[in-house]
Formats: sequence, C-alpha cells, structure tokens
Amino acid sequence: MIIGIDASRATREQKTGVEWYAHHVIENLVKLDVQNQFVLYCDKKPDDWLKKLGERPNVKIKYLRWPFKFFWTQGRLSLEMLLCKLHGIPARLAACLPVGRVGMAFAGMTKERPDVLFIPASAMPIIHPKNTVAAIHDAGFMQYPESYGRRQRRYLKWSTRFAVKYAKKIITISEFSKQELVKYFFIPSYSPPLKEGENLADKIFVTHLGYDAAKFKVIENREAVNNVLTKYGISQPFVLSVGRLEYKKNTGGLIKAWTMLKNPPSSSSPGVGGGGHKLVLAGSPGYGWPEIEKLIKKNNLQNNIIILNYVSHNDLPYLYNGATALVFPSLYEGFGLPLLEAFACGTPVIAAQAGSLPEVGGEAVLYVNPDDIEALAQAMGNILKDANLRQELINKGRERAEQFEWEKCARETLHILND
Repeated sequence: MIIGIDASRATREQKTGVEWYAHHVIENLVKLDVQNQFVLYCDKKPDDWLKKLGERPNVKIKYLRWPFKFFWTQGRLSLEMLLCKLHGIPARLAACLPVGRVGMAFAGMTKERPDVLFIPASAMPIIHPKNTVAAIHDAGFMQYPESYGRRQRRYLKWSTRFAVKYAKKIITISEFSKQELVKYFFIPSYSPPLKEGENLADKIFVTHLGYDAAKFKVIENREAVNNVLTKYGISQPFVLSVGRLEYKKNTGGLIKAWTMLKNPPSSSSPGVGGGGHKLVLAGSPGYGWPEIEKLIKKNNLQNNIIILNYVSHNDLPYLYNGATALVFPSLYEGFGLPLLEAFACGTPVIAAQAGSLPEVGGEAVLYVNPDDIEALAQAMGNILKDANLRQELINKGRERAEQFEWEKCARETLHILND
C-alpha cells in the first residue's frame, strides 16, 4: 500500500504544536511500518531531516513546486492527486503549458496515486483520494474568534468544514478536541452521509501526542543550563511561560496576575509575593499583542518580564530546567505540549483548568481558574514559596510524562491509516 503524507508543516523552521506533531508522527510512522510505501509531499526543497528519512527504502520524497505563496495544499497537492491518477504528465508536455514556471512544476509527475492520503494539519487538498485521513487539532477559532484575523478565521472555518465533510476519517489530539469538533461541526449540510445510528463522533479518532524524550529531560549539567540562560539574558530565579503571546493563551491575564504577585494590594491573602523572581515569556507575539505590551508598560514591568520571542527546540529544555515553575494559564488548548515538556524536565506546573489541560496534566498540575486573576497570582506565590509542593508536582509530573510517547501516537495513527 502507498501512504501519501503532506509533510509541508513538518519542515517549517519555526515549529509550534502542529508542526511538531507532523514532524514526530511522520518520523515514527516510516520507522514503524516497513511494509507500506510512504510518499512525503513537501512544498520546498527537502531539509536535512527530510533527506535522511528519504534514505529509507520505504520512503520517497516528492518536492512539489508552486510559484505562489499561498494555497499549496489546495492547489499544488490537489493537482498532484489529479495528475498522478491520470498516470502523470510528460516533462515535454508540461514545458509547453501556458505559464512556464507553473508548467515545469508538473514535470515528471508521480504516477502512483496514494491508496491513503494523510493530512497532519486539517487543510485537505480539494482533489484527494477517497481514503483521506485528516488531523484537526482544535476548534479554537470557533470558541475565540476574536483571537484570529478575519481572513484566517474564514479560511479555518472553511477548511475544517471541508475536512469534516470529505475526509474518510478524522484524527484529533484529545477527547476535548473531539467534543469540540462534534459541537461545532455536526451540521447536516456539512456532515458526510452517515449510517443509521452513527454520528460524526464515529469517524473521529483520538491519538494523544508525545514529547521529544531525547531532548526534554532533567539536565544534570548545570553549567550547560546556565550557559543557555546567559545566552538569553536570563538570571535565576524565574518563572517560565511557553506559548504564543496572545489573548487566547491568556497572556494578558498572566501579566495582571504577575503584577498582583509583585505588587500585592493590601487586601491580598498572605503568601502572595514573587520574591526575586522574574517572568520569562518564550513565544512569538500573536493576535492582540499591542494591548499586552501596553499592559506591561502600564504596570511598569519592563524590568521584571523578559520577552524572548520564539525559542529553538534545542534551547527550550534548558529553560525548563532552569525555571522554578512553568505557568500555562491558556484559555483554550487542543492539547498543551508544554505540560509534557515541563514534566519531563522536572519542572512543576501551574495550568488553567480549561480545555484539554486537565486531560493531559492529570493530577500532576496545580490548576487554577484562568479567569480568576487573584487565584492565579496566589497559585504562583504558593508554588514559589513551598518547596514541598514543588517536589510533589515534580514527582507526579515525571510519572505522568511516561504515559505519552510519539511512538505510541504513531502506532495508533498507523492503525487508523491501515484500517
């Protein structure tokens, strides 16, 4: 059997949750399954990681050129599915097409159409095999539309509805996300024909994510940790927050809670206080960032908050290892990879009682209501002053992390693709 996979998201330089999902699932799929053949479609020249995968006898890399900035999946990958069904197009004929750059893009088309097409990031090609499996990670754009630009919101709605209607199966990354998809997209006009007694939930399968255990672990070499902290201008002690800096991630709420922690009002309960800690924000600015920036300046926190923007996958484990705690107060998450990464690095976690986070964190997290700023400040104060609480969370976190593996995620995905 030939399994085609859209690998375009897996090769992006700056990866977040969706990109790391594609990266690790693809890597583990081709290692686990040596019986089937894999064709990995990419939108740019293969990087070193993809080239290495391409050396495996069961893997073929297909670079699909596309002269436009957008719509590679809907445009170029669709044409690949169409033309390979027609057994390819000769290079000489492609060169004669009206637009030379576009024509040459289709030279030497793959002649074998995949038996199954796997899309790790929801946006399906318009033309696709009947056995297409799409991964949809969450429905945050429905719950928090104000966190997305108008065009992005429209595109996400359309692409998700299209996948829900036409994909043979849907993979999602948590039971929470499955419930969200059913809630927002079980619309008769969009849903595929279902057998009697079935509903949309019957075609949605949950595969929990894993974490990169080779990188995210307790680092005994404290000098190496200090070197990375110095690289980013960080001195201990500090509290770490990982994720895009935007409304949906509750960055504004975190800033307000940090203000209360550092400058508690007289009515605050005892124990709230940040000591000498600073807050380190590791993430790129997102929707609503200007308002968050104003909030930092308004509360005179410029010298108390360190903004790193995107941090590489190689450096992030050192930040976890150097932090007193991770605070992750997101209003909405399809999964929440930073929880697993912190667990594996021996870092205690404060997280929101929201979205999929309780499903992922289990009993290894100090949960707070993300809308209760004072409770968030209190939780941070408690974890900073209570060494016993920190150690308890560290121990539970390590046990919890052992339940999540990329290999397990890939095995479950392979079963869905083969079935």
